[in-house]
Amino acid sequence: MSKETIWFTTKTLSFRALVLLIFFTIITMTGGALPDNEVSGQLNSERAAVYVLDADHHHLGDGVKPELLPTDAEDTVYTKTFIPDRIDGDAASITLTTKSVVPTDTAGTGLFYDWVYVNGDEVGKLNDYIEAKEQDNLPRNVTIYFSTKLLYSGENNITISSGCNADCSDHDNFEFYDLRLEISPESKYPYSESVRPPLRRVWSSSIGGYRNILLPVVSQSGELIFYKSSQTDRDTSWEKQTIGAIDTRNGKLIRSHETGGSWELHDHVAYAEGLVFASDFEAIYAFGDDVLTWKFDLKPYKDEYNSAPEVRPVLYNRTVYTTINNAGKVLAIDAKTGALKWIYTFEPWQEPMDKEYWVSYDSAFPAVSKGTVILIAQVEYIERGMEGPNELVVEYIEGMGEDIPIEPETEYPDGLAPDKKTFTRVFALDAPNGEEIWNYSIDMDFGLSGRTPIVYNDLVYFGLDDEIATRSLGTGRPIWSTDVSCPQVYAVSDGKVFASAGSDVVALDAYDGSLVWRRQGSSGPLSVYGGLVYVGIFGNENLLVLDENTGEQVWNGGRTFGYAVSQPVLSHGRLYMSASDSRLYAFEHGEPGIQDIYASLVEYLPLFAAAAMLVLLIVFIRKIENKSLALGSWLLALAVVLFLSGAIMLEYIPEAEWGMGLLVILTLPIIIVAGILLLVYGLWQKRK
Repeated sequence: MSKETIWFTTKTLSFRALVLLIFFTIITMTGGALPDNEVSGQLNSERAAVYVLDADHHHLGDGVKPELLPTDAEDTVYTKTFIPDRIDGDAASITLTTKSVVPTDTAGTGLFYDWVYVNGDEVGKLNDYIEAKEQDNLPRNVTIYFSTKLLYSGENNITISSGCNADCSDHDNFEFYDLRLEISPESKYPYSESVRPPLRRVWSSSIGGYRNILLPVVSQSGELIFYKSSQTDRDTSWEKQTIGAIDTRNGKLIRSHETGGSWELHDHVAYAEGLVFASDFEAIYAFGDDVLTWKFDLKPYKDEYNSAPEVRPVLYNRTVYTTINNAGKVLAIDAKTGALKWIYTFEPWQEPMDKEYWVSYDSAFPAVSKGTVILIAQVEYIERGMEGPNELVVEYIEGMGEDIPIEPETEYPDGLAPDKKTFTRVFALDAPNGEEIWNYSIDMDFGLSGRTPIVYNDLVYFGLDDEIATRSLGTGRPIWSTDVSCPQVYAVSDGKVFASAGSDVVALDAYDGSLVWRRQGSSGPLSVYGGLVYVGIFGNENLLVLDENTGEQVWNGGRTFGYAVSQPVLSHGRLYMSASDSRLYAFEHGEPGIQDIYASLVEYLPLFAAAAMLVLLIVFIRKIENKSLALGSWLLALAVVLFLSGAIMLEYIPEAEWGMGLLVILTLPIIIVAGILLLVYGLWQKRK
């Protein structure tokens, strides 16, 4: 070996030794923390700690999938042992990347569920995070939150299991990697050990508007709630349309996005793929964290007579699927760029040829699963000049030489009712290209606004006029139908269909349509979670919780300042719903507290004020000799107190104007006039 080579090698080794010395010095000075706050030892008390538990690829299941790593399944159960240095805060989370996990709504009842456990306690299943609208063979990031109370100061275990069918002869084969644990020193994510009742109100936040009942939309992380709002510009007095983002920890507004549109936004927004979607009569908007990502102009796809109704985007495989009902169209839009992929137009089925007709369209919101778009569409033909009992009808009749006045809300004369034909179909489109797969006529005359088909276990469920019907997802073949009064299907879970039916809540067997149970007298929008049915009901208490299997009442409560509420949304251990007082409410497990008592006090504030004033009247009568003067002064003071208490009550409870508020408004003039007369008479007596 030459001297130059020896010198170069020595120099290289010295340089490497110097680098290693500097690296270990940095590690020692930072308490052992690795870059990006990823630690295997000590926890930084001011920042969240991320423990990289396992970065390798693992294949769970019982078979061979060459597209997964490794190709052969290792086992059906995976366990990782770890020891955290310190456990601060009450929030923890497990994150990992998965491939080929079976989505929940395409699995059988309780089958192929891939559960995740922390020290033997269930914290969630991977299937819930792989929605049917997404391709399950693509990498999906999963984050499962849980309480740090499940962690020990010493050795801990995280277990991931591969679900199987009824006799466990077949397991779900899937891949996961980059397994991490995060512990936050603060409550970064909202968490409650259980959202089971009893429930207490955590916070409420104003969302603006009048009787504004919006469906809360929670981000995937559970940190934000999105909603639409209108804000008045002080300079121009124009209303700005915005999308607000609320912090789920405290209900505080974090930010709002202005759409720039001139039309009021439709009530509901959607969230998926890190984007927030909203719509008005002329456009669809997609917002990222802080900016408008894209805007899709709807005007070219409407006809000259109809404006676009509410657009509720549905996302599947990075594509937005939506309808323009009054133009009879289904649109597929790239979710990332806003570019149009394809467009499908409802056919004017069986168009009448004997007369001139107006044509109107209606449709349910689409559902997308397993590469198929499911939609119920309706085309209605109404004879021209006979649209309704209005001036056009009067002109039509007078043109026939008959002077027959028709007032609104009255019936048509015999033989003069407009000819109306309605055709309704349920159909399936190929999600990638919009080609029709199948369609069938169904018997339905009522409108479709607000309805959405639900896909579960390769079946499609939808509520019609007076029945709940089911068809095959692949062929559209009828499976079963059950007579149900005015049904609205909200959920299909654990082999049961849950729906409101008039004033009742019903549960049907998902596979044969037989009645499982019926809860009479309390109906409303509902959600199913953790073996319980959460129903938003009208009245002084706005939550009814039923047992999923029996329909028996488990709990009733959830007081808001509004009488009507939205569908409850359960996410990350909390329940969210908006009420007709235009406020958004958050509930979690716990005994009702002072806020629930306060809600009841506000509703009866005028009565409490009147009672307090009666005590004051007794004092006035005893202390003041001039009774007329005392009573007149008291009545005027009573009018002021009732007015202020009524104003406070109506601020929180808009619906109270029809009850207590109306009573206060009607009695105030009488009280004021009586007070003035008695006061004048008392002053006259005093001078006399």
